[in-house]
Amino acid sequence: MFDFIIKAGPNRLYAALAIIAVVAALLFTTFVRMGGEPKALLFAGVEMREAAEITQRLEQADIPYEVRGDGSSIFVARSRVPEARMMLSADGLPSRGSIGYEIFDQPDALGQTQFQQNINRLRALEGELARTIASLDGISSARVHLVLPERQLFARDAEQPSASIVLQLRRDALTPGQVRAIRNLVASATPGLATNRVTIVDETGNLLAASSTEEGAAAEGIDARQVAVEERIRRTVTDIVEGVVGSGNARVQVTAEMDFNRVEERRQTYDPEGRVVRSTSTSEGNSNSTQRQQGVTAGANVPDGNATAQAPGSQDSDATSQETVNYEISNTLRTEVSEGGRLRRLSVAVAVDGVTAPGEGANAAPQYQPRSAEEMQRLTQLVRSAVGFNEQRGDVIEVVNAQFARTATTGEAPAAPGMFAFLGDLDVMRIIELAAMLIASLAFVFFVLRPLITGLVRGGAAGPPALSGPTGAAGVPALPGSGGAAALLAAAEDDHIEPSIDIAQIQGRVRASSVKKVAEVVNQHPDESVQIIRGWLNNAM
Repeated sequence: MFDFIIKAGPNRLYAALAIIAVVAALLFTTFVRMGGEPKALLFAGVEMREAAEITQRLEQADIPYEVRGDGSSIFVARSRVPEARMMLSADGLPSRGSIGYEIFDQPDALGQTQFQQNINRLRALEGELARTIASLDGISSARVHLVLPERQLFARDAEQPSASIVLQLRRDALTPGQVRAIRNLVASATPGLATNRVTIVDETGNLLAASSTEEGAAAEGIDARQVAVEERIRRTVTDIVEGVVGSGNARVQVTAEMDFNRVEERRQTYDPEGRVVRSTSTSEGNSNSTQRQQGVTAGANVPDGNATAQAPGSQDSDATSQETVNYEISNTLRTEVSEGGRLRRLSVAVAVDGVTAPGEGANAAPQYQPRSAEEMQRLTQLVRSAVGFNEQRGDVIEVVNAQFARTATTGEAPAAPGMFAFLGDLDVMRIIELAAMLIASLAFVFFVLRPLITGLVRGGAAGPPALSGPTGAAGVPALPGSGGAAALLAAAEDDHIEPSIDIAQIQGRVRASSVKKVAEVVNQHPDESVQIIRGWLNNAM
């Protein structure tokens, strides 16, 4: 081994040591990378101020972290993600850039004025609403601005509160139902705030919900109810028709004319046949009267005669009887209130695709065939029954057979799972990264390191054939009758040329500079060179 090191020379030894050191460093890095725990995302999209607080808190807890991207993404070891999140949540981090009711936890609230307390209350309410909205699906962040006017003294009319919300979405747009849910959420959490006074926009400036008056809100609700009724009928018809003709073979459109007028009707009726005695009153009376008649006589006209004379009179007798009966007549009072939303007229249009029959030949294309009249009539009856067809109301139901303009579908089986489907929930990217590093290390060892080591070993162990002889110095044969060998060696030493031809066998190439030097020596000493070559030939024979 010692002889091998001596023969190799210091240059080859240094080169071999350098290559071994580089390879060892690469292998060490690879194995450390493979053996180290992978990083997982802790928080993403945090502000710079909060990112600095989070990293400072992680350093205090001795949790290694890594900041990537533009500084808003923080990664820690995968096994310590739950621990780090719970620790930071206890400190209120990240707060998503908003301040909630924790603003009242500060101990310096003793000297605050009423104005400052009102401002803090408004900030806390806005922050809590922003956090709640940001926790919904499809929303990345939210900012809430509330206007809560104070009630002025001796004022009859008070200004109504209002709210403005700016949303940063994670997808293209929100559904109308989600927008209404956010408006109702904010209105319910804010005292005195009406739903129609909440304005919502997204980060691109698109208006999702505008503030409106009561009439505008009512109109919006009417449109939503009509769309909901049409969608419900369309879905019902589609389900029943596609269940017969197949999925995707029916197209349904519904138009509903609705009456949203609110009607209140009061009706009062009397039934003469349905009478009941309420009270009865009876009174009776008898009266007798006698009337005398005074007559005129002759004695009355004679002086000192009888002035009066009684004439016979008459007697009257009267008897009365009175009865009063009070009846209660049947009375019906009916009040009927009809809310809006009655269906006045319904129009349903259904288009049904035909059937595809196989061609006559083996390779013939499928042929389209329309459906029979009996089948279309059955479908029409099904649609009429499903929507509650009313001819008196003026409903119109049209079911037609038409060929759909669409790409022909093939009956290919669903694609089989890929070759990496068995990995399941494993970190595929991590496995690919480790495999790539291992393949690169092996390729470096076999295609770079191995040829270098082989060249160094061969160059140090075998080397080029030396100029040697039986008695010559420095391995040069002493030829009889000539001192050319010594002269050749002396010339080589004067020109700083090694007595051997250095042939670098690394990558199969010869060092051109050494060969050139030997050629110059041969040109300068041709006689000695010829004698040496003759000696080699004699030894070889």
